Amino acid sequence: MWKIAIVDDDFQVLRGLRHSIPWAELDAEFAGDAIDGESGLELIREVEPDIVITDLYMPGISGIEMIEKLRGEGFQGRFIIHSGYTDFEYARQAIRLDVDDYLNKPITIEQIREVLFRTIGQLEDFYLEKMEKKRLVRFVQNYEKQMADEQLAALLNGTLQANAADMKLPSVETYWTDYDQQVVVLELVKTDRISDISVADWHLFRFAMSNITRELTQQEWPESAFVWLFGPYSALVLHIPRSESEEIATARTADFLETLTSSMLRYLGLTVKAALGHRITTWEDLKESADVAFESLQAFEQGQGALELVRYLSQSLQESSEEELWSHIQRFINRQEASAQGGDRKLFYRVLATEIWTLLQYAAQQADMTITPTDENELVTSTDTIIHRADVESFLQAKVKSIGLKRQPSINQKHKAAVDFMLGYIHEHYAKDITMDELAGQLFISKNYLNQLFKKVTGETFMNYVIRVRLEKAKALLLEGNLLIYEVSEQVGYQNVPYFSTLFKKYCGINPSDLLRK
Repeated sequence: MWKIAIVDDDFQVLRGLRHSIPWAELDAEFAGDAIDGESGLELIREVEPDIVITDLYMPGISGIEMIEKLRGEGFQGRFIIHSGYTDFEYARQAIRLDVDDYLNKPITIEQIREVLFRTIGQLEDFYLEKMEKKRLVRFVQNYEKQMADEQLAALLNGTLQANAADMKLPSVETYWTDYDQQVVVLELVKTDRISDISVADWHLFRFAMSNITRELTQQEWPESAFVWLFGPYSALVLHIPRSESEEIATARTADFLETLTSSMLRYLGLTVKAALGHRITTWEDLKESADVAFESLQAFEQGQGALELVRYLSQSLQESSEEELWSHIQRFINRQEASAQGGDRKLFYRVLATEIWTLLQYAAQQADMTITPTDENELVTSTDTIIHRADVESFLQAKVKSIGLKRQPSINQKHKAAVDFMLGYIHEHYAKDITMDELAGQLFISKNYLNQLFKKVTGETFMNYVIRVRLEKAKALLLEGNLLIYEVSEQVGYQNVPYFSTLFKKYCGINPSDLLRK
């Protein structure tokens, strides 16, 4: 609602304007009136109206002097002057002070109505443009951050050289030039909880891990950068003050990683292993520090094999060579079998099948392609029946034969950034009433097209994804055991507790009360 204030030394004019202005029609409210320029200044400073209707000739401070003082203080409201005198010099000054209109008394109801409608229209345009600029700046910032994160991940993966042109790293520039660095590689351990997950589920796990990691680093180690590498691997780059001794830095790092891994297990039920690379003095050696971290995980060759497989699969997809694709998968299975030591073989093969399928989807993403199921064969969607290697091969052959290898129109960088923005926005604002209309307005992309993009990237509708994020958060809150069911329901955006319980049972397979008792 627009606020309108009136300043005039004539009580009859004040009363007349108050009764003449069509407040409801303008969606406006009366913000107050003043009888002279001095009291007008006090009124406007206090209520900060959107529009001020003021006389020129008043005792003490004139209307022009009042406007000049307010403009000098940065007041952005609009002014409409009404005066019984025609004075060219005053009119000239009014133009200089960005006054919207200059009316001669007596003013008709139609005149004041027309002027106010025009002024409010200009205000709406002004605020809309201001809002759009803010949204554009925010979008560009998110896009630039995403590009910087991707370059850092590529640097740690070894797919981008440190001397690459236009190299841009995330966070504060001085962290990379005035601090030492140390890479921490995090591995999401393949347990039953994540042995058979969809692409949408994988996004949920990634965002849940990312949110906890970023929240903890903001509290414990704000001088850091977090990125996903490939498959189950992500990395933290810790910036260490050069004056900090090795002993202190080592102790601080150990405490931080203990907090991080225990938080993952406590809040998400995820087992995460962390390993440190060595401390380096220049960011150009980040890959070297990351390699040491992989070695410390005792999984460097496996990680390298996965990265190598992604590269080969991506190339095979681009060349539409199904034969080459399958030969690379077979070699990877051979290496994993050779390196496996004891343990539950059934679980080993189930996890292996899921990992290769995840890497295949990741390779398609790297190749700017989409994987679209065909109707020729029924998709094998579960690894529950896998026991031996032959089952793994059957599972993957069905997957490979049931996807279209033809190149699809790629999603350009702007639209990739748009979906990433949406995912981040959902995980940050899941407790609020998020709508596709709201996000479409922020991203300047039509609602229908944005919905298609979201489903194309995540494999899931926007609303279903929002629901699942809320329920994953609800599950974590219930497992903490500190809140009642209605409190958890409210915290994840549901005011109707029975509806929340119904949704929870549908998506999680268990009632909130049963989970709370656990």
